[in-house]
Amino acid sequence: MDKFKTRIGVVSMATLAMSGSVAGSAIAAISKSFPNTPISTIQLLSTLPGLGSLIITLIAGQMAMHVSKKNLVLLGVALVTAGGMIPAFWNNSVIGLLACSVVLGMGVGFISTLNPMILTEEFEGEERSSMMGINTGMTSLGSMVLMAVGGFLGANNWRHLYWVFGLGIVVFLLVLFCLPSDKVVKVADEKTGKQESTWTIIKGLNPYVYWIYLAVFILGLAYTAYMANLSIVIMAKHIGGTATTGAINSFGTFIGIFAGLGFKYVRKATKPNTLAAGFFFLVITLALTYFFNNIIALAIAAAFSAITMVTIMPTATFMLSMLCKPEQVPVVMSIFAFINGLSSAIAPKIISWLHVPAGAPSFVFAGALAAIVVIILLVTRFEKKVESGSLLQDAPVVQD
Repeated sequence: MDKFKTRIGVVSMATLAMSGSVAGSAIAAISKSFPNTPISTIQLLSTLPGLGSLIITLIAGQMAMHVSKKNLVLLGVALVTAGGMIPAFWNNSVIGLLACSVVLGMGVGFISTLNPMILTEEFEGEERSSMMGINTGMTSLGSMVLMAVGGFLGANNWRHLYWVFGLGIVVFLLVLFCLPSDKVVKVADEKTGKQESTWTIIKGLNPYVYWIYLAVFILGLAYTAYMANLSIVIMAKHIGGTATTGAINSFGTFIGIFAGLGFKYVRKATKPNTLAAGFFFLVITLALTYFFNNIIALAIAAAFSAITMVTIMPTATFMLSMLCKPEQVPVVMSIFAFINGLSSAIAPKIISWLHVPAGAPSFVFAGALAAIVVIILLVTRFEKKVESGSLLQDAPVVQD
């Protein structure tokens, strides 16, 4: 029963992990209410949550070494709820709306960083892997529900869209009563007995952790290249426009929910090369979109793109949890969340600096990156070595 309650607490917080994108659907309507404000400023409502989240990922791991993770999650859910609901009744100021977006993003930052930490702490072995997959599926489900209900509430008045964040109150209560309280684990220096600094912990990390970080960074570049150029490619192929792109993405998200919930079956079929399989699914996504000119093929590609994320993200966090010691988890997962957010945020700039043209050429670039990762993972048998424990280091001294 305790494990069941823990599962409820963990997956409930996951439903808010992509809540920062909800306001994006109302940008046009909000812009009409503020005709003297540049549209570029209004568009910040959909990007500032990412900035707020990125800032928190830098400090959440350090905070988790001093404050209970459960309390930090409750803080995160409270920030999401407050930042989301305040605009429902205080909405006459663009500055106020933007400030609330940052607060909302900060809450998402706590949730997305602490979620894998708690999964690592509460579950072991294949159960941990399975829960990470379910968690990803619930993130997609939460995003879909928030977008759909928010769109319904804000159909006639965009201000009502923000009431959808009332879901945060339910999540807060579920976390409060279902998630077990955790004890702060302090890392002590072997010689002095004093608590180690974050920098000292980082220097002591297993070097193979950085290879996973690199893979996640490449995923951010390649996947963002796909998402940012999909509508361009669809229009170039003369098979639709914005509505078609939206429908294809929605189908992918829908498939992603089931892929996440059934991740343990995906893992059974791909183990011990699940990470490589995830990047191979991305190659399939890009190839289908590049070579075919019909909606059905592009919808299948979108399904593979969702499966890509559901496969890679849980596997990456699972492998990180196997490569680090329990007391290193807060720092390791904090860096993971930061790199994940940073890679997606700066991907368009990096692709531009590399002089890769928009549209189909970006798909070739992304496909080449993903294919290289697949080859390296298979040749080095990296994932099998991680799971066998042959890449582990000795544990540091820990003080309660």
